[in-house]
Amino acid sequence: MQRHIKSVALFGVLIALVSVLVAPAAAQDMPANTITVFGSAETAGTPDQATLELGVDTFTTSVSEAFETSNETVRKIVAEIVALGVAEEDIQTANLSVYSTTRYTPEVRRSAGLSGEQHRALLVRNVDLVDDIINTGIENGATSLYGLYFSVSDPAPLETIAREGAVAQARARAEALAGLLGVQVGEVVAIREDFGGSVPILYADVERAQGGGGGAFVAPAKPASRSTSR
Repeated sequence: MQRHIKSVALFGVLIALVSVLVAPAAAQDMPANTITVFGSAETAGTPDQATLELGVDTFTTSVSEAFETSNETVRKIVAEIVALGVAEEDIQTANLSVYSTTRYTPEVRRSAGLSGEQHRALLVRNVDLVDDIINTGIENGATSLYGLYFSVSDPAPLETIAREGAVAQARARAEALAGLLGVQVGEVVAIREDFGGSVPILYADVERAQGGGGGAFVAPAKPASRSTSR
């Protein structure tokens, strides 16, 4: 049984360009007018890193037992992931909690035990390892996966290309409008860059494969191209 993981994201910036409109000589005694136009552009790059969280959930009757059980499982998971090539400094504690679980009946409310959670946040600098990391975590006792996200470690070059395209588009629009009005575009008097775009959309379905003897867990993760807009 396979579970497909896909990631789509868009980073956006909008350029607002304000330019002076220069009228013909006969009308130069009139107050200067301005024109405001917007330009946008997009560039895409291939993700070279990923982040995710693996969690271990336990249910016990004491705090010490909850930590002891989860610590043992987490240590095993971390050791196996480090063996795959992830640096220890790229594995950080993201959540550590123990809380009481209450059971309700028509007559009484009573504690049913303690639930413990430990999450480790991973920075994966080689996206080719993501599949193996997820499978290794699940095979060694991880019970949850959160926030798988692919990204470009250095987006600055992509942002520069997109920014140049957005400015060029805004300038072209200003000149086109000025031409229709019979005037020329003068100096730029104001420019604004607005960052925006959609939040990454993540679709993930993670569960153990069912079958005799407990089947293998397969989660093929495919990083999509990252898009940067200006």
